[in-house]
Amino acid sequence: MKKHLFFLTLIAITLLTGCSKDNGPDNTSPCPVTGIELPESSTQAPVTPGSTITIRGNGFASDCEIWLYAVEAAKTTEGVQAEIENVTSASLSFIAPSVAGLQSVELRQDGGTWRLGELTFPAEKEDLPLEILPKRILHIRVTWIEDMTFVLRYKYDTEGRIIAITKTDQQSDYEDGPFEDEVTNIEYASDRIIVTEPEGSQLIHTLTNGRTTSIVGISNNGSYPSDYTFSYDENGYLAESRWIENPDHEYSAESVYTIIDGRLVRVQEKETSQEWYGGNAIYENDPAQLNNLNIDLFGMSDFIDHADFDKVYLYGTGGKRLKTLPVKIDYGDDGVSTYRYKMDGKYISQIEKCDEDGELSERLEFFYEN
Repeated sequence: MKKHLFFLTLIAITLLTGCSKDNGPDNTSPCPVTGIELPESSTQAPVTPGSTITIRGNGFASDCEIWLYAVEAAKTTEGVQAEIENVTSASLSFIAPSVAGLQSVELRQDGGTWRLGELTFPAEKEDLPLEILPKRILHIRVTWIEDMTFVLRYKYDTEGRIIAITKTDQQSDYEDGPFEDEVTNIEYASDRIIVTEPEGSQLIHTLTNGRTTSIVGISNNGSYPSDYTFSYDENGYLAESRWIENPDHEYSAESVYTIIDGRLVRVQEKETSQEWYGGNAIYENDPAQLNNLNIDLFGMSDFIDHADFDKVYLYGTGGKRLKTLPVKIDYGDDGVSTYRYKMDGKYISQIEKCDEDGELSERLEFFYEN
């Protein structure tokens, strides 16, 4: 067994003596980086989009770029620029972009372009629509362990859209009741959605082709909802969002979403974002745990923490629906959340969320119409 592991370690990386020398700024200049080492990849063990890839060598510049081109496509095909996480003279780390198949890796530096080698990504899959289960959720009981319990009751229109959410049956471990019900009302038009929150403030969604592209918060009674903008990728999935504090606009944060085959695998803040915002996360999905209830669970703030997308997924205006649910979300310094699902046939009956120590932190119980 030890010999087998040793052998696997030896082949874990592909060692190259240098990058191609025939495509520098004058087609003759040698590559400025020597001793290139690319990670090993294959169709059996492809690179995971959204993961961090490290290339080692000697001579990387701080302003270098990495581009990927599909090997099977013509060279005139537009490449994909990878987002670089960290670079030193001896190594370069970048986020594997959402590409498929065999990709040529190119370095752009010092005015030239050099081919470093190839990486294999998963084959492109047909993006089939998700089949939504027919029974609607009547209500969800939410329990924050050693904190409070409440029920979210949903009301729908004839098209199955949520038009009211009532937070009721609240019980707190720290405060004495009774608590008043809190009702959120939702109105739909062809070009906008108006969400009126319990205290009277509003969130005005602007819709473009059925997707929310911006949300403007209208204050009321001392409540100041934030503003948001959203953009989408060529496949129709959410690509980026920006949160802006309202009303002073003193703080903002931008998040980039990596979605592969309908699975959310990574959320990353841009460099201009506030460090405390908490938008960085790596998602581990269960391909068998489908996001196929009538309510998109990514639209529930009690299901996913540190996210902006609940604002658009809840009302079905966040582009294509994410297909699978997470079993683990790693927020880095902000901790780890793990998820346990209990099923009643095809339907989720309960979700338990645990903290990084494995302690139960939250429970969601689902109740459906007959």
